[in-house]
Parts: sequence; structure tokens; C-alpha cells
Amino acid sequence: MNRGLRRIVYGIVCLYLLIAGLLSYTSRPWFDEGIHAGPALDLVTRGHMGLPIASPNPAEGWCCLRDRIYQTMPLAHIGPAVWFKLAGFGIFRMRMYAMLWGLVSLACWMYIARTLTDSWIPAVLTVFFLVADRAFEGAASSGRPDMMCAGLASLGLASYLYLRERNLGAAILVSQACYAAALFTHPVGAFADIAVLIVALRLDFRRLRWSHIALAAAPFAVGFGLWGWYIAQDPENFRLQFQFNASGRGNGLSHPLVSLVNEIRVRYGERLYLPPYATGVRRILVLIPVLYAVSVIGLLFKRQGARLLGIIAIAYFFAFGILESKKYPFYMVHIAMLLAAGMAVWVWSEWGEGGRRRWAAASVAGLLVVLQFGWITYSCVQDGNHRYYAPAMAYLDQHAGPRAVIMGESEVAFHRGFYSGLIDDGTLGYYSGIRPDFIVMSFDGWPETINGFQETYPSLWQYATKTLRENYRKVFENKAYVIYERVTTDERKQADAL
Repeated sequence: MNRGLRRIVYGIVCLYLLIAGLLSYTSRPWFDEGIHAGPALDLVTRGHMGLPIASPNPAEGWCCLRDRIYQTMPLAHIGPAVWFKLAGFGIFRMRMYAMLWGLVSLACWMYIARTLTDSWIPAVLTVFFLVADRAFEGAASSGRPDMMCAGLASLGLASYLYLRERNLGAAILVSQACYAAALFTHPVGAFADIAVLIVALRLDFRRLRWSHIALAAAPFAVGFGLWGWYIAQDPENFRLQFQFNASGRGNGLSHPLVSLVNEIRVRYGERLYLPPYATGVRRILVLIPVLYAVSVIGLLFKRQGARLLGIIAIAYFFAFGILESKKYPFYMVHIAMLLAAGMAVWVWSEWGEGGRRRWAAASVAGLLVVLQFGWITYSCVQDGNHRYYAPAMAYLDQHAGPRAVIMGESEVAFHRGFYSGLIDDGTLGYYSGIRPDFIVMSFDGWPETINGFQETYPSLWQYATKTLRENYRKVFENKAYVIYERVTTDERKQADAL
């Protein structure tokens, strides 16, 4: 790489840190971050991997979470625990950990694009399109383990490409160790192993031997062995937690066509680029997956490495479309990395063709970048952290004393503390019998959970709605949060009299 391109890469990395930093600063904390932060903090504090704020809740698979958490994979907490030990604890520090894994992903995909195309230009473009991608930046500024998982998967593919010509056995062993680590960070990491499988079959099919299967399996055997040891400490608790969390995730296998349709309609549409609340200019973001699709189709007509990226992208679509039936938007980071690399390679290839194709590809790329940066800017300007989260926490500070019993979603713990007596219980005390002084809800959290109980647990739904209606009054509300305070006996009598 010449000095000019190196300076461009440094500039892009600085842009990445700026965007990820701004999103980390302005994004409102949410319950999934709290659920993943709690066990990591507990591992550092008490030596256990439990969720200190959890209340027994069989309706959501929350059984004995205070002692051990099994509904998530262990490395999703062990990794952040090491980081907390080094850097301290807090929501921004937790998001910084994801930012570091984002840097790993950028380096890996720059190397992957360079290796597959034998040129630094598409490699640099890959880094730029990744930095411009809202899904990538969202994962890099979130406390969820998605960026760590994607970073490990990226490291797996990059290490295979780096080692394959030197020592194929080492390439298989190291790459699968990375993918095993990705799996034990989040199960979705296993899907990414499809990429190295396709690359190995395409580039090294004649060199593969049966003995390589043992090398590939070894890291997974070690991982499952260690996980089995952890499970053996409380197998019944594992069964309850993991069974609940895995419920419904395999529906795509029984209805693959429906799941593929939902991949487009739900993940790419309702959950990301065309949500039901989108109006006006916001709806134009639906062009983002269309532009990416143009580049993927274009790659299929290219040669060598470029075509390989297109094939992997198609394989990812079917893998995520069929095997991941929940269609959660935060898994998009795995796909976004491949799409960004594909766009970069396609634009570079079309530019080399000259003529109208050059300017058509440049127009597609330009529109994509404008849409992505516009979306990122809008997200930063919204500043849900300071406009909604901070005022709700300030209200609690003013009205809830140190001995007040607060029942709230897990992100409240970033402000009140994970060992402050805060209780995360979406059933509002149905199983525990606890009657808190204050209840804190986010509009995209417990209300949706309680509404879901209407079909699955009717008695629980009746209890929760009756409790809020008769025993609590709304004392604070903004666009993201609502806070209820328990009414006293005298206040209830006055209300009944009226």
C-alpha cells in the first residue's frame, strides 16, 4: 500500500471512531445491553456469571438468573468482564469494547478484499463502505455482543486466507478456532462459517483431506467441553433458560419459503429500512438493500474473487433467511460486512470497465453513501440518551430515595446500579410478590412483553394490567419512557370516592 492510500485508511479509521463514538454517546441504553452487562459485571464483582437485578420469571425463562445465566453464550460475558477489569464499568466503556471489535473487523475485511482482488483500492473502499454502513456502526456502538461475534467471524475468514498457502492444516485449525469463539459468543456466529467453507471448497478443494475434518472439529470440541462443564453446575436451570430463549428460532426449517419472504419483509423492511413508523424522506432508506442487491447480482458475473463474494452473499441470504427465524435487526452486522465488501469490489470492477458502466456504478455507490450518512446523522441528532433516558433517570433521582424499591428494565441499572436493589421483572411481581414503589418502562420493552402475555399467559396479562390500572399512577412520561408510582391506601380511597 502506498503512502497516499495509507493516509486515506487512517482518515477512514478516524471517521469510524468519530461516528461510533457519537452513536455511543447519543444512543439510548436499552434492556439487551443491561442483560449482557450484568453477568459480565457480576463475574468481576462476585465471581459468578449471574444477572444481579433478575427476578424469577418463568414466563420469560428467567429462572435463577441471579446465580448463573445460561440463555446467552458464555464468551458474550467473559470477554466484556476482562474489559471491565481493565477499563472499568459503564455504558460508554461497554460500547467502547464493541468499538474495538469494530476495528478488528475493519482490518480483517480490508485484508479479505485485498486478498480476493489482489488490489488495495477495493480493500480501502471496503473499509469506507463499512464505516458508512448504519448497521455496522450500530453494532460498533452497542453493548450487545454482535460486533464481538462478527469480529471473531471476520478474523476466522481472514486467518484462513492468510494461512492457506503456507499451511492448510493451520489455516483450518486457526480459522475454526475463531469461528468456535464466535459461536460461543453468539450462536449466529456459526452461520458465518459458511463463508470459509465456500472459500475452502472453491480455492482448496483438491488439497482437502479427511484429516482436516478433525482439525476443524477440534476447537468446537474444546468449546463444547468447557460449556458442558459450566452447564453441569446447574443442568435444570440451563434447560429452562436455554429452552425458552431458543423457542421458535427453528421455525424457518419447517417453513423455509415463508422464512425467506420474512427475511425481506421483516428484517430488511419492518425492522430496518422501512419500519411502519417511517414517513416522508425516511422511507427512501428502503433503497439501501436494493442498491446492495444490485452489486451482489453484478458480482455473480465477475471473475475469481469478485464472484466468490457474490456467491457468499447469496449463501448468507439463504442461511440467515432460513436458519434465523426471529429476524432481529442487530444480526444485520454479519450481512452488512459482506455487502459492504461486495459493493466496494463491484464498484472498483465496474470503474475499470469505463464508459457508462463506470458512472452507473459510481452513482449507485454515491447514493448508497448519501443515504447511509443521512441515516447516521439523523440517529445522532435524535440523541435518545440525553433527550429521553437522562430525564427519566433524573426523575428517579429526585423522587425515589435510596431505599425506594424500583422495578425497571435492565438499562436502568446503568444509572441506578446493578447492586442497588433494582428489580428487572416484566411480570410486575406476579411470581415474586414484590410490590415496588416505582415501575420504569420503555415503550419498546415491557409494554410489548405484557401485551404478549394476553395470548400466552392470560392470567399474567390480567394481573399486570390490573396492577398498573388500580395500584399505580403515571408520574412521568416522554417518547421513550413512562414511570409509575404506587398509590397509597389513602390515595386509592380518594380515587374510589370520586
